[in-house]
Amino acid sequence: MMPLSSKIRARALKSILCKLDLSLISVHDIVQEKMLFVYLLEWFNFPEVPMKEEALELLLTLSKHPSAAQMLRDVGAVDFLTQLSPNVEPSLRAVIDGTLDQLFHLPELLPTQEDLPKMGYFHKSMPNNMDIPPHKIHESVRCLKFSVFPWLTLTNTDRHILSSNENSLGSSNPNLVRTTCELLCDVIMQDFPAEIFLQRPGIVKSLLSLLRLGPGKEESGYIYLSALSCLRQLCVGLRRRLRFHQDPSFYSAKQDPVSQNSSFSYTQEVLGTQRSGASSPGSECSPRPSLVGRTSQRARGDGQDGDAASNSGSSHRSGGAVQAPRQMAHSPADVAHVELPDLGVEDVLELQLRQLTLAQFTVASMECAIPLLKTGLHAFHRVLELLCDAVLLLGDSVCELVWDDRSLAGMELKEKLQTCMELLGDILSYHHSCSVDIPNNSQVHHRIAYIGAAIFTIKLLQTILPPEKASDNLPENTATALFHLCLDTSLGSLLPSMQETAVAYLEQVNSDSHEIYRRVTRAALWMESTCIFLREAQAEGEKNWLELVELADQAIDGLPFHQHLPIIKECVHICSYLWKFEQPSPLLQTESQKLLLKLLAHPLLPVKTETYECTLNLVKDCLGIQNATRQEPGACAGVIFLLHHRVLYEISTFGLQDSVNALAKDILLFLLKGRLMMTASAWDRFNEALYPVMPILQGYASTEESLGNCVLLISDMSDMARDSVFPSTAKLKAALRLLFTKQPAVRIAAVQQFLPHLTGSDDSNTARPKLDQQMIASLPNLFCLKNPLDITLDTSKKSVLKVESVEKLFSILYSDMVDITLKRSAAEQLSVVLQGEISVKAIFIVRFDCLLEPCVCILRKLVYADPSLRHSLAQRQLLLLTLLRVLNIALCFVATFFTSLSLKHLTDNIHSFVFNLSSRYNVPFQAATHHAVSPYRCVLVPSSDLQTLNPARQALQVAWNTAWHSGIDNLLQEFHPDLKLSETQVLWLKAVHLPTALQDCIQAIVTASGHSSVASALSRLSIYLLIDRLAFPHIPTYRCRETLHSLSWQAAVTRFLQVRPACVEDERLLVGIIAFLNAYFTQIHTEFAADSEDEDLRWILELLLNQDAVSLLNLLLGVENQTSTKSTGEHQEVKNHVSQRLQRELTHFFKTLLRCLSHTTDRLCLALAGPFKSQLAVRLLQSLRVSDAPRFYGLPNLERTLQGMISVTAQPGWSSHCPDLEPSSLCSKYLSGLLEVCVCPSVCICMWHECQVLCLHSVCAYARALHWQVPKLFPSHQIRESSSSQLGLAWLIPLWVDRDQEVRFASLSLGAALSSMPSGCQALCASCQNISGGLWGTLLNILLDQQESSMVRREAAFILQNLLVMPMPANAEEAKDSHWQHPCVRDEVSGVSLVGLPALQALLYHCQYFQHVGLSASSCYCGRYTFYIQPRVGSHCGPRLQESASSDAGTRDVVCMCWVDVFMLLATLVKRDGSAAHPSVCAALGRHWRAFAGTQVARLTGLIDTCVEQLKQTHTQLHLESVRPSKASHRKKVIKLTVEILRSALYCNDECKVVATDAHLTQALNALWPWLLLDDATMEAVLELLCVYTANCTTACSSLCGSGPGLVPGSKSSSTSSLMHSVMKLASALAPDNSIIQNLAFSLLANLVMSRDCRCLLQKNNFLQAFLSVPVPKAAGVKATSVSSGWSLLGLWLRLLASLSFTEDGQQSILRLTGALELLADLAPHRRHALLTLQNLCFCPANKSHIIANGMEVKQGLHLGIALRDMKKRNKRSKGEVHLPRVTLSRSSSYELVDLF
Repeated sequence: MMPLSSKIRARALKSILCKLDLSLISVHDIVQEKMLFVYLLEWFNFPEVPMKEEALELLLTLSKHPSAAQMLRDVGAVDFLTQLSPNVEPSLRAVIDGTLDQLFHLPELLPTQEDLPKMGYFHKSMPNNMDIPPHKIHESVRCLKFSVFPWLTLTNTDRHILSSNENSLGSSNPNLVRTTCELLCDVIMQDFPAEIFLQRPGIVKSLLSLLRLGPGKEESGYIYLSALSCLRQLCVGLRRRLRFHQDPSFYSAKQDPVSQNSSFSYTQEVLGTQRSGASSPGSECSPRPSLVGRTSQRARGDGQDGDAASNSGSSHRSGGAVQAPRQMAHSPADVAHVELPDLGVEDVLELQLRQLTLAQFTVASMECAIPLLKTGLHAFHRVLELLCDAVLLLGDSVCELVWDDRSLAGMELKEKLQTCMELLGDILSYHHSCSVDIPNNSQVHHRIAYIGAAIFTIKLLQTILPPEKASDNLPENTATALFHLCLDTSLGSLLPSMQETAVAYLEQVNSDSHEIYRRVTRAALWMESTCIFLREAQAEGEKNWLELVELADQAIDGLPFHQHLPIIKECVHICSYLWKFEQPSPLLQTESQKLLLKLLAHPLLPVKTETYECTLNLVKDCLGIQNATRQEPGACAGVIFLLHHRVLYEISTFGLQDSVNALAKDILLFLLKGRLMMTASAWDRFNEALYPVMPILQGYASTEESLGNCVLLISDMSDMARDSVFPSTAKLKAALRLLFTKQPAVRIAAVQQFLPHLTGSDDSNTARPKLDQQMIASLPNLFCLKNPLDITLDTSKKSVLKVESVEKLFSILYSDMVDITLKRSAAEQLSVVLQGEISVKAIFIVRFDCLLEPCVCILRKLVYADPSLRHSLAQRQLLLLTLLRVLNIALCFVATFFTSLSLKHLTDNIHSFVFNLSSRYNVPFQAATHHAVSPYRCVLVPSSDLQTLNPARQALQVAWNTAWHSGIDNLLQEFHPDLKLSETQVLWLKAVHLPTALQDCIQAIVTASGHSSVASALSRLSIYLLIDRLAFPHIPTYRCRETLHSLSWQAAVTRFLQVRPACVEDERLLVGIIAFLNAYFTQIHTEFAADSEDEDLRWILELLLNQDAVSLLNLLLGVENQTSTKSTGEHQEVKNHVSQRLQRELTHFFKTLLRCLSHTTDRLCLALAGPFKSQLAVRLLQSLRVSDAPRFYGLPNLERTLQGMISVTAQPGWSSHCPDLEPSSLCSKYLSGLLEVCVCPSVCICMWHECQVLCLHSVCAYARALHWQVPKLFPSHQIRESSSSQLGLAWLIPLWVDRDQEVRFASLSLGAALSSMPSGCQALCASCQNISGGLWGTLLNILLDQQESSMVRREAAFILQNLLVMPMPANAEEAKDSHWQHPCVRDEVSGVSLVGLPALQALLYHCQYFQHVGLSASSCYCGRYTFYIQPRVGSHCGPRLQESASSDAGTRDVVCMCWVDVFMLLATLVKRDGSAAHPSVCAALGRHWRAFAGTQVARLTGLIDTCVEQLKQTHTQLHLESVRPSKASHRKKVIKLTVEILRSALYCNDECKVVATDAHLTQALNALWPWLLLDDATMEAVLELLCVYTANCTTACSSLCGSGPGLVPGSKSSSTSSLMHSVMKLASALAPDNSIIQNLAFSLLANLVMSRDCRCLLQKNNFLQAFLSVPVPKAAGVKATSVSSGWSLLGLWLRLLASLSFTEDGQQSILRLTGALELLADLAPHRRHALLTLQNLCFCPANKSHIIANGMEVKQGLHLGIALRDMKKRNKRSKGEVHLPRVTLSRSSSYELVDLF
């Protein structure tokens, strides 16, 4: 395949392909042949290219092998194939695309089993399925919110640091691994940007491997905890860097492959003049010679290599690991010659392909950390902290599209996320199913771990998985765990909303489990209602009866679950009570009756039996014989609730049939025999209710039983009957009904009852024969048939006969003129016709003697089909007797006798009978039945399955017991053995019930006898605090901090904080206590608003400042243990490790306290804050140990100390309360120590030195406030440097061009602080003498660098602005006598030097300064932001800023801030040399700046709404801060600034005015009016705003008088509280001459009178009346005043009247003022506005006569004017009806105020 002939190359290619096809060779055999790949690519460079497809296919095959893909990338295949693709056929492009796709596969993230060390600490089996899959860069990835960070290139030294630490993590020495983790956590990850560890993931892979090892039995098994700390620190750093890259103010387009410092020509010059004799060639070759005096490199980065040696004897302060004996360098000069090996040039493309995305790292960390949730409580807490931070990163990097993303990266993330969720399901199952035989402490630990893991699980699901996608993506075991979570009552009591979230997911993934949860929840609600009902029913006082009945109904529904039968008695008594009153509530009666019927018909026999027993006992109490002697007539009122046909129907129909029949019989007997015990009304009520149920009750008539005899007596019609319960017709029907019973004795007794009526005469003209005994004997069996008849009508076919035909047949039957034979025929035909569906309603008067059979047939069919007819006929006694006398009419008889049952309980036809009637009566025809069971019988909810399902049963047990004791609080306090809760359940409840759990923890600390008990309790407390944080934004029922605050927890931990630790165990315990305190006060700072009384903060400050106790502040200097025995090396390692942890926690804790102090309003805390800050500052200075070891620092301690210094020096007054040092002395010591750090070689390798620079900036800012000079701040003698030259500020200048823009920003900020003083400007200029362009050129280059971030450029602008303030010489002559010889430029060609303003002009011209500013104004101002949040690898670009509203707001803030700085600089330039700079500034800005653009942006971006909302918030804050004048003055400044912005936005813009009206601007200003009256400047600004707002806008004017659309909906506008009232009062108030406020008030009124509403308000308040009392000077004075002052009170009034006279109603208001016309006439010759007012008045013809009638005729001049005006008017109208225009004022030009940008 070498470059020979095409035929030879083709045969060679065929040979390779053939051998591959025949498996003679494999891909593995040829992937190592590098030249093969070169030849395959060069195949397409020849003029003749045979076998294109075969060559490309071979490339595709080879690219699938990882080694071959790597080799192809090495030889440049990506670029070659990319260029080749457009030049081949489309079919071959697909092959090329496939090859490129394979080449873009990332290698594996984590090492495989073979890659791990074969011996040592890591020699342990690990599953391969935990490896992170390779990542594929693909354009279709849609699931990533944030992919990768911008690439950072490292120097050789930086790479050595990472490589060294990576190798140390793979060591078999556990101590080395642990110390490496500590170094990473404390130093390396603090100094290096966090994204570097993703871009070079070797360290991350090692840390994840440590996590996968998990805990071990020996001490080395706790290494994973150190890895956890590192990964958590990395997560925190990544979140910080993510916010940094999303901050538009720090956006920079710079791509720095190496440090910028090396590219500046002055760096080597500076170093050349200031390098010590110890310098080495190695240091000169360093790519980072950024700091003066840094002459060596360090391979490890921990301060313990090379120059880290020290003979000061203070190495114990470092807290690091004990170093192995080795050859130590004797001096820094010796170390300087130690060079690191050159690692070569990095393959950036390969590194970028291997880097981790933020999502990959997050998911990998979670996947490795989740299995560790099975560990002990302390480790569990650490793991949960990591997961808490990781899930936040996950939400920032991955969106919900991951579940639908079909790209390789998306599918891999989806698979890993599912793995994480599956692992969480296993963890939840592990902790939930722990054995009950383990100790109580272990059970509590499992329970706490279960709740913590559950909360994290839900948090993870909410972050990444939408509920609607859960069914397809949630693993089965996680769904099962969610089901248990939903049934966990304690979780629901702690975090109800979070449990609801779990329920939402459960509903999607498992409908059956969700149904069980729903049933359990409903049963629990019923149980709770039961307990509430019992408490409310037994409580004294007034009751809400309707609510009580509702609770009772729910309690009855829950009876299958709790079976608490005593509630039945309460229900029955409530029903009885609610029916007692003479005028009861119908609603309560109805609802209580439903309740009673529900109980009487309940399916559960115990419930029904209890109901009947309670009812019977109540009846006995009310109707028993004992009441006869009480003489209480109202005693029977207790049974009125039973005297209703529905209740009697239930008892008679179903109670007498069931097993409760004996109780039902007794109830009915008491009622039937209770006439003497009842009042007359009650008895009548009972008879009325009894009548509808008589057919059912008569079914139980008997001659043997008591109830049967009572029922039989009801139908007795003899004269011997004891009472007349029913009328005779009803009794007759009852007696006849008894003929259908199945008991012969009852039928015989019934015959005897109605026999006298049967044989009697219907009237005096009719006589009936007497019945013989045989006939009487047959009557009892008259209706007893063997086979019931089928009498249903045939309604299947509709009748074809018309109604008219039927009526004709009826007329024949009814006519007296028709023959009887014809009548019979008509009757027979009608009986046949009525079989159909023709509705015939008739009244038969025809006698039945001759037409008996057909007429009875007709009657039967009619009563069958017509219910109303049936009911009507049933009430006719004569008809009943007639039917009885007629034979074969049983069917009609039944229809009429049983019709009363159809009233309420049957249907309206005879087709259906109550089921019990069919068994009690002999019905002669076939009939359907209904109500086989009670209609009031409820359907029982299935409960047996819930009782057998363990999670459901436990949930119901807890729910019942919790409800019984009115909440879990009382349940735990009043626990007794009778409850059916197991001991495990009680432990679980206590562990999650926060008040009880926290009290147990505090009690455990108080009573602890050893370290382990306290440590365990502290771990629990810390987890509770973490759960609060993890649950956010869900609101827990009990907040941990608030609950602790109520438990007085401080006393429990105070004793540990007042004693110096005596041993390692004490230190380790103190670490836990400080960690808890840090978490506690961090939660206060982040989640709670400032409190005026902060007891916790008071307590800790008083404790720290207590002189009698050992202060935690002293522990910053280390702990000297009291043990006198010599420690072994291993023990010393442990001591150092614990000491480092203690100092780390103390530093974090003190920083947290400083943050709390910056937000507290507690006066005592603020008083204690000063001494605390100063003492902390002194301890941190002592920790720096500058004087002891100038060349040695333990970098972990140094890093922490510097972080603490940053926090403390950022506080106001931090050095003012030191008892031993003056503030100036303390600041000087700080500066000296910090400068030592800045120039110390042992920290030269720190990649980012923001700590030192920020701290120096804080100190300098504080010193500047005290007006100190730079020589005092940076004295050269305090800097311990071997060089004899003066250091000055030369160390600072290189930091301005450092590769990290945070360092650039911080160092420039320090320069800005220094340049605010003249001596600082001198020092900066002196330090830049050897730099080309000097200080001015450097700063201008930074300022005009369009790729630089705005924050860095802003600081450069600050320095330039401060330099311009210096007295700059204007020419060469002034320069001779000036001490300030800057700027100074020299032309290298001509040798001419310029100083001062000429030099500045030359610099500005050379840098094209104004062109740059104009370009920025044109491209950036009008909303066209072009920032990108995250540049990505390759062609991927980050999302534009305007994609999110929050980013828009941030960009606007940055742009505004940047432009404020730019214009301050421009203003300074114009002030310096206006003649030279002004034309350039105007030329640059004039083309790009427009006022309309500002208002447009304001409207579009919601600026107006924001400003109005700011005014409202300021009003609220002024209310709250009314007792603090200093705050109020600050708020007024905010008001003034806000209204000025609004004034500019509203100027000449009607759309913006509408927006302001909709935003209720007027109401906001009206609320602020009382405060505006106290500050003239703010009032002036507000009045100017209102003048602009109301100009030419009637809507705005109306809003000021309280009648416009600007009113808040629903608000009531007072007639005397509108803003216009306030303005009128302001205008009427006494004010000095030329008062601006009074002038603005009248100007505003002049605008307002153009609104009719405002004019009416002026008239109603008689405001114009005050015009007559305005002092008027004499004629000469009037004229003089008009010339000298236009703002006099008279002039203001005249302007107002002129505006008012534009309208007709305004003219009438003026004319109503007595004496106004005379005054105007007097003033008209001298005052223009008076004349204009009169002219407007004269314009209206109706006013002229009024003017003349009021004495105006003596004014001859005015007479002439009026005549002329009339003449002109007539002439104009005669020509074209053209009206003379009124004289108007230009309000827009007079009263609107322009706010120039």
